[in-house]
Amino acid sequence: MIFINILSIPSPCTRPEAPVLRSLVLLMLVVSVLVTSEARAEFYKWVDRDGREFITNEKEKIPAEYRHTAKPVEVRDDRVSVGQQPVAADKKTVKVAEHKDRYGRGEEYWNKRAENLRRQIREQQDELDLIVQQEENDRTKPKSKSKKSNSRSAHDKKKAKIEKKIARLKHELDVQLPEEARKADAYPGWIR
Repeated sequence: MIFINILSIPSPCTRPEAPVLRSLVLLMLVVSVLVTSEARAEFYKWVDRDGREFITNEKEKIPAEYRHTAKPVEVRDDRVSVGQQPVAADKKTVKVAEHKDRYGRGEEYWNKRAENLRRQIREQQDELDLIVQQEENDRTKPKSKSKKSNSRSAHDKKKAKIEKKIARLKHELDVQLPEEARKADAYPGWIR
């Protein structure tokens, strides 16, 4: 209806270009209406020979060997957000179930196991540092030869025992726990 009214407006111009100008204005109006209307792009999904999934909105970007297998993807407005607007604000959010390992244990379990091992390593390291400090103090004190050798061998035995325990705990933290988590299908980040 609007277009008919625009065409029927008498032109103050009496030049021969007036109908061309009127047509040009009409064309620009139609183009602007089409451009500002809601644009819906087609999206296509395909899977390559390695099993990786790809999605694009330009059919020309799909490799020629996969064009025949590409399928259109439905775009749902309730799942898309633009800018700061929340997705489907009027609908209730769906709570995603927390991932558990094969035995029903979650992230908290694995975090506690790893943190317990780290705590034990710190405690053993503190004890080792204390023995080294006692050893330093014993060296500075004048004592008889027999007491020095007995105290030195006692310190060496304690240090060796603690160093062995630290090595065992580090192996458990760095090798055994990640392997156990992998076998239980726990996320690797849970033990970091």
